[in-house]
Amino acid sequence: MSEQPDIIYTKVDEAPELASGSFLPIIQSFAGVAGIKIGTKDISLAGRIISQFPERLKPEQQQPDDLALLGEMVMQPEANIIKLPNISASNPQIQAAVAELQSQGYNLPDYPEDPKTDEEKEIKTKFDKVKGSAVNPVLRQGNSDRRAAVSVKN
Repeated sequence: MSEQPDIIYTKVDEAPELASGSFLPIIQSFAGVAGIKIGTKDISLAGRIISQFPERLKPEQQQPDDLALLGEMVMQPEANIIKLPNISASNPQIQAAVAELQSQGYNLPDYPEDPKTDEEKEIKTKFDKVKGSAVNPVLRQGNSDRRAAVSVKN
């Protein structure tokens, strides 16, 4: 049996994470009986921000760009991803998340509203990768099947 998880369960932000995080062990327990491995990928706003600036962080603070990894996975026909609700990050949400992470010791740059230098433009480009509904377009490519079911009465 492969070491790779059979199903990926996404970690998200705020209230959805409280509910889904407590539900994950239940899913893992039931799936485990059937020999199905459940793995997780962090697509929370904080996780997406942290993944963009590894060069500024201590090794123990760094994390992979799970959204990019999921983007590669959805192109594989065997991919099974449970995508949970996540926030569509606005500038104020990004700024608040950065401030919170900075207060926890993460050496992240401030979000440059009006970048002037090449460095500020590069920083803004990295933040723009996590802005808005960055997650949905990535996960809806590949083998996503969004068809409505056929009516039972047909």
